[in-house]
Amino acid sequence: MTNYIFGKVKRKQKFFRIIETEEDVYDTANLVLNGINYNPATLIDDEEIYQITSFSDTEYCLDFLKEELNTVDFDQITKADLKKLSFICTIQDNLYFFQIINSSFFISKKWFSIDELTLETEKPIVTINPFADAIYNKVNDTLYFKKLTAAQKIFKGMDQLYKEATEAETQTFLESEFLDVSAVYSVNSVTIPNRKRIALVNETLNNLSDNEKFAIYDYTNEYGQVTYENGKFKIENDDDLKFVLWGIEQRFYTTHIGGEKRVANSIINI
Repeated sequence: MTNYIFGKVKRKQKFFRIIETEEDVYDTANLVLNGINYNPATLIDDEEIYQITSFSDTEYCLDFLKEELNTVDFDQITKADLKKLSFICTIQDNLYFFQIINSSFFISKKWFSIDELTLETEKPIVTINPFADAIYNKVNDTLYFKKLTAAQKIFKGMDQLYKEATEAETQTFLESEFLDVSAVYSVNSVTIPNRKRIALVNETLNNLSDNEKFAIYDYTNEYGQVTYENGKFKIENDDDLKFVLWGIEQRFYTTHIGGEKRVANSIINI
């Protein structure tokens, strides 16, 4: 079966055809694509991957993935453009393997081939990683990836899946009626991890009734990490804010055996 490698060149909108080969670039026989639905509150292990289903319906899906592949519609890439690649896409069967290309993938040194003992120079090569930055399965319309920071370089807009609260949103949150923020702790003191948590809990709070919000505050107070008086959490530093945000996300729990109070570092909905 013929496999293809296409490339996206910086500052150019279209894809270019690079290589057509009968040789497999990736080992699909041992490839297991069983992802966990992406949630910024879910941390995955090294052997796990995230997934986004119905990917073609998202606003950041490339037209390249939505259209039927016809190689004659693509121009052959020039040598000059090969040095301007932003990412490549290898197509094997119905799987699209994406790899970001940066300067570390270009090798331009003197070398000699083991098969042909001749010294070569001025013949730069592009290396291909054994693991792709993102994989799209056209059959089940699902994108798989391990790091959102990498995937968003290919699929622009995916960073909105894990956005930070803006300065205005952060200031508004600090002015919430259930918070008593110390004068020494301002919007400029809020770290990036807490800004990301604020973006998440804003959506959570918007979907809660007043009674549910009060229940969340009582639940957070049960774990006694932050002073809670007159219906307000006293925020004096970034850790205080972090514990309150964890509470709103309902990350605290008590073990059935031993009664230990713990905080969940990662959440998977079941």
